[in-house]
Amino acid sequence: MYKKLLTTIFVATIFFLTQTVAFAQNKDLEKGLKLFAKKEYKLAIPLLKKYTQSHKNKDAKRNLFHCYIETKQSKEALALVEKMVKNPEAEAVDFLNYANLLKRLHKYEEAKTWYIQYSKLNPSDKIVFQHIKACKLIKEITNDTLYIAKSININTSQTEYATSLYKDGLLLVSGRSNKISKRISRKTKDHYFNLYFSKKIGTKYSIPQSISKELNSKYHEGSASFSANEKFIYFSRNKGIVDLNGQAQLHIYISRYNNKKWDKPELFRYASDNYSTGHPSISKNGKLLFFISNMPGGYGGTDIYYCKKQGFSWGTPINLGPSINTSGNEMFPYINDDNNLYFASNGHIGFGGLDIFKSTFKQNHWRYPINIGYPFNSDKDDFSYIFDKKKNIGYFSSNRNGSDDIFEFQSNPKKQKTLKGKISKLRPNNPIDSVTVFLVANNIVLDETYTNASGNFSFDIFKNKKYSLVIKKQGFKMKRVLYFPQNSGKERTMKIRLEESPWADIKAFVKNQFSSKPIKSAKVEIVNKTYSLSNYCETDKNGNFSLNVDTGNYYDIIISKPGYFTSVLTNYMLNDIQSIDLIKTKGNQTIELQTSTFPNQGWLLTEITKGELNNVIEILNNNPDILVEVRVSTKVDKGSKNNKILCLKRATKAMDYMISQGIPANRIKIKPIGFNLRSSSIVVKLVESF
Repeated sequence: MYKKLLTTIFVATIFFLTQTVAFAQNKDLEKGLKLFAKKEYKLAIPLLKKYTQSHKNKDAKRNLFHCYIETKQSKEALALVEKMVKNPEAEAVDFLNYANLLKRLHKYEEAKTWYIQYSKLNPSDKIVFQHIKACKLIKEITNDTLYIAKSININTSQTEYATSLYKDGLLLVSGRSNKISKRISRKTKDHYFNLYFSKKIGTKYSIPQSISKELNSKYHEGSASFSANEKFIYFSRNKGIVDLNGQAQLHIYISRYNNKKWDKPELFRYASDNYSTGHPSISKNGKLLFFISNMPGGYGGTDIYYCKKQGFSWGTPINLGPSINTSGNEMFPYINDDNNLYFASNGHIGFGGLDIFKSTFKQNHWRYPINIGYPFNSDKDDFSYIFDKKKNIGYFSSNRNGSDDIFEFQSNPKKQKTLKGKISKLRPNNPIDSVTVFLVANNIVLDETYTNASGNFSFDIFKNKKYSLVIKKQGFKMKRVLYFPQNSGKERTMKIRLEESPWADIKAFVKNQFSSKPIKSAKVEIVNKTYSLSNYCETDKNGNFSLNVDTGNYYDIIISKPGYFTSVLTNYMLNDIQSIDLIKTKGNQTIELQTSTFPNQGWLLTEITKGELNNVIEILNNNPDILVEVRVSTKVDKGSKNNKILCLKRATKAMDYMISQGIPANRIKIKPIGFNLRSSSIVVKLVESF
């Protein structure tokens, strides 16, 4: 009896200890996830690490992986994710995490292999195929010295980088000695950064002077951008606020030049002590403000966002999406006069550290960026690209020589030549004047010109570089001609013949879907898909538009107007369009997914529901300024608390699916409704549009 009692006590003690350990471990997970949600990654790591050492919870391991990434512990992240992808139960997201990390470590061949593995499991993710392509192309970017880059005379052993063109010189950021901010960084030996102006005199730059005592402070001032009339400045400032991960938070400030001095800077409305907003760049028309932020809902590190001007204020920040933003850091956005976006990133395919990339905005989307190559990019940090189109001189910054310095660049005249051509009819061989000729490289239009009365045209190009020419003239069949550099002998004039071919009108009547009233002044973009060229027109007062096009091509038609959903007609080939309906946007507008069902009263999405969500995704893709809220209800009453938990899981699944299809997380809000006697449903509600 005594032995039995001892055995019972022993077993009970073991059970109690086991339960106590399990309870403690669950507490570790709970605390770790709370810290993770608050972005307190350093504090979350020991708790999640302790829990995952004795549990197979894949989500907890993925959270730990992201903690390592956010705290720049690549070695630990690599060891963890390598074990995860070798597990037979590994999922597509694990392959993607592994590929992204390998890419950040510049192991591009290995990264390509795992991107391919991921693409087999998730073929609907279009961005991954761009990653695969970029991994292949990185070897083709060679130092062909098409541009000459040189360090300018105002660089010091402290940090300098050019941030904006201003007056007849440069606005720059510098950590040089100054009387305003006397503190010195222990790590870099820089004084706290201030904004300076340097005038260009001939080939030299004057000694930088503090731009203004109103703008410079005892804190760090950083990247800045001016409105087109130079009456407003948008700039970064760090007031010494540091989060629990040791990261300093940036804030954007705005100031107006008034009565020959700068007003007291005002804080940008979306600045926060909980995350950074910085590196502002204002578009030429003043309607778009680009900046970086690590606000919740991004893709990792710092992402690039933009706000649209609404009267005298700024609309909600919109993430540029997964074609631009990565799990790394995207920084120093610069929107040029042609609305091309340049930025620095350590998350895209590069040579090391930060590299400079370029993206163009086509058909309501930012295209996957291209690495602009040498001499701009090196195995060190390269960033802060700006360009003076009038003077054909640009600037970027790099620490390739030790400290951050400003470099001036321009085309290398020894590498330039003139491409000449002559265009004539196929029969008879007569010259054609006023033909539009586009110079294209990497699917980007670099320049355009017109033939003269003799059919002649010319472009300034780089030697030993391939180009293509797109030829366009009403009444003739459009044509693409490839240009290959000649290795020897005298360069010949290109002879191009065009075949006569009738064009036809694309025309339609644009109206309000509900009232059938004509919509005037709607913007119409007609995209020639064969040649990636766009033509534009507007609807007249009767809602009509007409544009003459080559009949031998497919077209996308994009109709947009503020206050309406953008309408996109794809792969159109001169069918008889009678009318196009636009739907007016308004707050509280809802799109109910009538066929949404959940098997076994669970939360997993059916293929039917995914199909319904695809319709919403199409609307969001065509209207990048729209934010939505996903509301979910259940008609099976399991109690208020359980109803909300179930609806939260369903809403989260819907949001995750939309994110997986390329919709930025910060464009989607979720709201669990709970019990609804009428139905279990998903309702997507328009909460904001610009």
